[in-house]
Amino acid sequence: MVPEPVQIPIWLDLLAVVPSALAGALVAARAHFDLTGIFGVGLLSGIGGGILRDVLLNQLPVAFKSPWYILTALACALVIALTARRIERFFWLVVVFDAAALGLYGVTGVNKGLINGLAVLPAVVLGLIAATGGSVLRDLTLSRPPEIFQRGQLYATAALAGVVTYAVLFKLGVGETATALIAAAVTFAVRIGAWRMDIRLPGAVDVPGAIADRVGDPGPDRDG
Repeated sequence: MVPEPVQIPIWLDLLAVVPSALAGALVAARAHFDLTGIFGVGLLSGIGGGILRDVLLNQLPVAFKSPWYILTALACALVIALTARRIERFFWLVVVFDAAALGLYGVTGVNKGLINGLAVLPAVVLGLIAATGGSVLRDLTLSRPPEIFQRGQLYATAALAGVVTYAVLFKLGVGETATALIAAAVTFAVRIGAWRMDIRLPGAVDVPGAIADRVGDPGPDRDG
């Protein structure tokens, strides 16, 4: 018998804000934004995924119920603002922060979908939106195409791996916190592994053209 879903601890939800805000603030610093921009992008990136998740569930976002979400995001932006000149040259930090945010926000999204009565597939989609929402808002703020829509090293695919892992472990009756941490770790490992080994999904392909090339030109018609 499948257990009833239990909401993951608030500390894990708050933990998802940290890498999201750090990544957003760091990207803003690398783009030479001023302090207002660094704090604004850090805040938007940090709580954006959670806001999208809760709005889609027709709920008041938790970031507007508890001050800790906004304070956490602003604190992370402050860390970047005070150290930007030293760390902004380390591009890999953005990738690491993004990977952690993908995993943590992904599991909070799918978890919250399940405890609010969504079926597994819609809950997985909600987890994907929560995982990638902050980075999409961040990239749109910086007037660049969202990374999720570019041909890169398994961004949304990594998030999908994590939320599907969460759904499978939940169905198997694994403990809630363990399920969340394992699923987040899967997303992190897939994202970082794909980045390090430069693994990318293929782009659009011309299947009819490929078939025609393989079959070859049949030649001119012959009269019977």
